[in-house]
Amino acid sequence: MILGEDRETERRRLVSELEIAARKSGGARLQVKISQDPTVLNRVGPGDPTTAVVFLGGPTAAASEALRQAADKCLQHFIPTLPVFDPTLGTLQSQLPESLLGLNAVKWVQDASASVLAGKTLRLLGITERDRRIFISYRQTDAAGLADQLRKTLIDVGWDVFLDRFSIPPGVDFQQRLDRELAEKSFVLLLETPTAADSPWVEHEIAFAQQRRLGMMALTLPDTRPAELYPAIEPSSRYQLDDTDVTGSAPEYVLASTSLERIVDEIEQRHAAAYSLRRESAMLEAGDELRRCGYEIKALGEWALIAEKADQREIVFVTVRSPEASDLRIAHQLRESQRPHRTPTRGWIVHPTEDIDSDRSSLIHWLSRNRKVAATPVMLLAGRVR
Repeated sequence: MILGEDRETERRRLVSELEIAARKSGGARLQVKISQDPTVLNRVGPGDPTTAVVFLGGPTAAASEALRQAADKCLQHFIPTLPVFDPTLGTLQSQLPESLLGLNAVKWVQDASASVLAGKTLRLLGITERDRRIFISYRQTDAAGLADQLRKTLIDVGWDVFLDRFSIPPGVDFQQRLDRELAEKSFVLLLETPTAADSPWVEHEIAFAQQRRLGMMALTLPDTRPAELYPAIEPSSRYQLDDTDVTGSAPEYVLASTSLERIVDEIEQRHAAAYSLRRESAMLEAGDELRRCGYEIKALGEWALIAEKADQREIVFVTVRSPEASDLRIAHQLRESQRPHRTPTRGWIVHPTEDIDSDRSSLIHWLSRNRKVAATPVMLLAGRVR
């Protein structure tokens, strides 16, 4: 939902970018709908599609009673909310209802890219990941400069980036840390250079990512010949660079400034599509596991399911990565939202594969004690809910 006053041009631009970004990220399968009608908020409840509200601030928005009521409803019902203001039009306080001033607002001037704001909105909806996590796989002798350039650029636009030269402290078990980082990421970027396929580390990283069905993109450098391409990478996962896209020479060549933004945007779009598909697949697998146990399934907002049979009731929250403490809180809140109910309800965090980080797994187990909330890989769900 996009609400605001005095900024019709910006609203139309944002709607257009949201429609484009949603299609590219798999949002068309999720039936993303964009509305300007604040009365929609009166109908948002458990089991309804996730709703996010963007407030476009303007000269009269701060004094608007309709916007104030909508803002209050969003905060009362924990509806994801994104305040937006234009610093050229005045202060934040002069453009938005008072109740929104405590939220982290986004600056959006007239000439700024609407695609950036569209991406933030899709992350609020859960269609794309809030914490975008990427693992850069490469061979240092071929692409150290390019890897470093991409790392810095992606961090600047909000990514959590793993790059071995900067992310593994001295004295840490290298193999173990690589596997932990791969398990926590939802996307792998391979820098496909002439000798990348010869690296045992690259081979391990790609095999690990494919085994766990992580999203993947191979950025193929112009001097990489067909015989040097990584054999396990599907052609559709490649993005071919040409000589005009890079400057310098290996291993210190980097992307030209005119190409860098385009490549980062391509990474954003491919990550979004892979993330959405992986989460949908995990939802379907969880539903299938529960149906095999005799449960009836219905959808709940926030990427969750309700499963019921006889005197058993389960709330299942699905994540595409290893579970974290914040996921426990979400599962607990979803479970609490169903009270009071005649049937006791358990909460589950379901993730695609086992958590190989024993320290984190132990912490999750400890935090979930006495809460009737637990974490489980999807393939073990059926055995644990029986």
